[in-house]
Amino acid sequence: MSDDETGRINQLEEALAHNEVLVHDLSDELAKQWQSIERMSRRIQQLEEKIDSMKSGTDSPVAGDPPPPHY
Repeated sequence: MSDDETGRINQLEEALAHNEVLVHDLSDELAKQWQSIERMSRRIQQLEEKIDSMKSGTDSPVAGDPPPPHY
């Protein structure tokens, strides 16, 4: 093999190694982002449930209660 071919093969191997590291780093970052999205989705669901329970629990006056004085 000539020096030119050896040099090109070395460049290709270096580029491949760099790309493998890049793919691994991107995969790790994607996993972190997915965990963050899942955490935020769970929190949003909890907040929606809390809002729904507050709406159903406090907005409807109990029968027989007099209206507030500002009515």
